[in-house]
Amino acid sequence: MCSIEKLSANKIKQITKLHQKKYRDEAGLFIAEGEKAVSELINENIEIINIYAAKEFENINFKINYIDEYSMKKISTTSTPCEILAIAKKKKQEINSFKNYKKIALLDKISDPGNLGTIIRSAAAFGIEGIILFSDCTELYSPKVIRSCAGNFFKVSVAELKNKDDIKKLFPNHKLIATSLSEEKNISIVECSKLKKKIIMFGSEAKGLSKDLLNIADKNIKLKMENNVESLNIAISASIIFYEIM
Repeated sequence: MCSIEKLSANKIKQITKLHQKKYRDEAGLFIAEGEKAVSELINENIEIINIYAAKEFENINFKINYIDEYSMKKISTTSTPCEILAIAKKKKQEINSFKNYKKIALLDKISDPGNLGTIIRSAAAFGIEGIILFSDCTELYSPKVIRSCAGNFFKVSVAELKNKDDIKKLFPNHKLIATSLSEEKNISIVECSKLKKKIIMFGSEAKGLSKDLLNIADKNIKLKMENNVESLNIAISASIIFYEIM
């Protein structure tokens, strides 16, 4: 039988600060909730600071601090808290390590953390090796992003890039494929899948790809839709394209 403690008000305050991006950035820490997410941290050798749980978990191979349900509800980022939560150090991924990847996705100003998490999960499922967060995307280590990944957060390398000129410099041998409704420079998904090295670029939920990225694209790709449906959710679109080029 494990001993259960009640976290002090000061400890709860320290942990709940990590609900905010400002403090996650300052501390270099993040929160992962749920058994799948916590297990992934252990399996991927991510540096874990603490694990807290409201019940016993025999399959978690790490020291667990068992706390009461009141404390767990306080430190959780959701209104219905998971029964296990970890605090861990962020993992820094360098963009230079992407150079040998053959299948890369670039996300331009993706603002919804649920969409980003779903895209990472689909990328892991369908063999995308790296994801570039371009310009002002939502925060990678948002708790909602991590929850949406469902234990697949670290299965794909993710790095940030701000300058469009660096794309061509870093990836001179990759074809840049824009997801666009334009009829110009179109390439089919079948043709795209045959390209040896490619970066598929996805734009924001509201505005699509920026003009800067459209202008440097080698080819455009789009999904054919019926029944006068004009567009799909960005995470759904990305998932379909990832599957088709796998």
